[in-house]
Amino acid sequence: MTNKEFIEKLSQKSGFEIDEVKELSSSLIDAVVTNIADGNSVTIQGFGSFEPREKAERKIYNPTTKTYMVIPSKTTLSYKLSAALKEKLNME
Repeated sequence: MTNKEFIEKLSQKSGFEIDEVKELSSSLIDAVVTNIADGNSVTIQGFGSFEPREKAERKIYNPTTKTYMVIPSKTTLSYKLSAALKEKLNME
């Protein structure tokens, strides 16, 4: 489903105009991204939770150059399904 299809479907279900849904969708994404970038987790009831996680620095071996390289630490995003969504998807 594309963003356009998502917005159209949400507009039909909610009864709001497409422009209003676009603005609301954009605001929601901005709020989630801002909170995650600040190091906070975000939970959306019935959907799941997003949490930033720090991956530690690690050493890897490059077989082409036959040398070890250090991969710096980085922040990744973790997602966990809610129990309600897991049940709905029959993933128990």
